[in-house]
Amino acid sequence: MNEDCKPNSLHVAIMQVLFFTSSGGGIGGLACAVALKNHSNLKIDLYEQAAQITEIGAGVTIWPRTWEILKSLGLANDLSVLLKEPPSNVQSKEVAFEMRLSDRKEGFTFRKIYTRDGGFCFHRADLQTALLRQIPDFCQIHLSHRLERCEESVNSVKLIFENGLNTSCDVAIGADGIKSVVRKYVSNSEELVFTGSRAFRGLVPREKIERLYPNHRALVNAVMYNGKSKHIVVYPINGGRLINIAAFISHPEDEGKVLSDLNVRRANTGEILRAFSEWEPEAIQLLSTIQNPSCWPIQDLRPLKTYTSRRILLLGDAAHAMTPHLGAGAGQAIEDGFVLGYLFDNLMQPNDPECLLRLIKVYDSIRRPFANHLQKNSRKQGYYNELNMPEFDDIQFEGQKLETQQIIALGSALRESWDSWWQDCALADLKQVIQILQAQTKI
Repeated sequence: MNEDCKPNSLHVAIMQVLFFTSSGGGIGGLACAVALKNHSNLKIDLYEQAAQITEIGAGVTIWPRTWEILKSLGLANDLSVLLKEPPSNVQSKEVAFEMRLSDRKEGFTFRKIYTRDGGFCFHRADLQTALLRQIPDFCQIHLSHRLERCEESVNSVKLIFENGLNTSCDVAIGADGIKSVVRKYVSNSEELVFTGSRAFRGLVPREKIERLYPNHRALVNAVMYNGKSKHIVVYPINGGRLINIAAFISHPEDEGKVLSDLNVRRANTGEILRAFSEWEPEAIQLLSTIQNPSCWPIQDLRPLKTYTSRRILLLGDAAHAMTPHLGAGAGQAIEDGFVLGYLFDNLMQPNDPECLLRLIKVYDSIRRPFANHLQKNSRKQGYYNELNMPEFDDIQFEGQKLETQQIIALGSALRESWDSWWQDCALADLKQVIQILQAQTKI
């Protein structure tokens, strides 16, 4: 055990990165620290790569499964005030997305996806701020600490940072993003791959769209515009004051290629409009409102065989970076942190030095199957979004006519992927797992 810790205490180190990717953007590491707030005997150090904690990122959607977790962590009040309509205690079915076939001049709605209470859309920075407010006093945040390497031994993990500082801890949590340094100490192979897709992102003031296109459906519902090898996702954030727009362009033949440049770059509106020039007018109208868009190569991980070693565990994008097509990345990062905190609450025995090691294994057994499943489904959802599944092999170009049965199958497939995870209650599932563990073994 780390000699610097108080008796019966543990030193927990969380490595994170605030730079925004498709998923975490610092959310997972912060959620983990908040989830451990009941354990004041812990010494928690959160090491952030950035020199300052800034408001970065774009929109993030929180589905009912994750909202229940955020409520459990005490964030409901801070986040509810940011919503145009605060959540109701009365459950209702709301439109999560209106799906349109749009790669033609006359597009049409082919499905509406409903979920319990709909989804809650936030600016990523607002979610980060709410989490920071809940960070326990015994968690110290260290800025400008980029991890260089780890040295894991039987009893501790030594952390060496690029700024010359080093420390030791009892457990190291890698929440350091899609380009995780910590990951290579858990997984021997580099599993990061280019998906063949790029996303052009922008935030547009709602009043701008209202002024130019006052009756636009994106002012009412979240909308997904689908087409061959392209799609557009649109939803409001920041209490409805901003409209988040992401236009995806895919080249399936490029999936898995090693690219020399996978950095975010600045784009221009004309570049996007040229790519979608044959699409329905209302989709083009939205794209025309974007100023200073950015272009993001979409990467994800091949599923890892483990998220943990003896004293190191991965969280968020470091463990299961996934495509954004199910809107699950941020929620899964939050769930990782919540599960770890819940395990500490229910399974940790301070006087048992081996308990921590067993807890780390339990974390892997709970989180990895579910998150890896979502990784696979999110990738599959992207193929369906852009008519690139075998059912649509005959659709080779934009604007091609789909048979009625193909349209029905598309809507059903998209709905089933969403329903496979966002309606479940993570807390109920977790309680059931803990009860089984406690009945089977003494932890």
